[in-house]
Amino acid sequence: MLFNLFGKKDEGTDDHVFVDRAYVTTAAKMNACAELAKKDPGLLFICWFAGTAVKFKEFFRQQGLDENLIIETHHLHTARLQNKIPVFVEHYPLHAKETELIKNWDTKNIVVYSAMDEPLFKHFGSEKLVPLMKMLGMKEDEVIEHSMVSKSIIKGQEKIAEQVSMEQSAGSQEEWMRKNIK
Repeated sequence: MLFNLFGKKDEGTDDHVFVDRAYVTTAAKMNACAELAKKDPGLLFICWFAGTAVKFKEFFRQQGLDENLIIETHHLHTARLQNKIPVFVEHYPLHAKETELIKNWDTKNIVVYSAMDEPLFKHFGSEKLVPLMKMLGMKEDEVIEHSMVSKSIIKGQEKIAEQVSMEQSAGSQEEWMRKNIK
């Protein structure tokens, strides 16, 4: 049914923890994260992939920000989150892995910054949407934030999970998509 306007509400649809903030480009996403870090030093920016962490650390250094605000998930310990607010700078392609990581966290809403030019979005045709969005007047630094976006991302991650038979690790989202999607 059209956005479930007239049908029965799906069970658990409002239980998602992630609040997505999507930008047209990765550059705009990185600028938004840097601005956020300047305003609130109590944030911890979490990367799923080493390649993302390297890019963000370098960008934060260039912006005069502490690169220790950036951490990869495999270096993340619960103690590191004390007195910090977690912010993800990308999605992991599998939603189950995201929820597994945060299952014991005390946080209600976790913000995830993404960009339409990331491999996860490209897998679902975002390169066709970006020119349309620009034609309609959307600026690069404008954020797209709505619960429907978050729900769509989760559904996309679940579709990707159906295509993965045995997950292979990777250093970047792009490499992960190349190695794991058939």
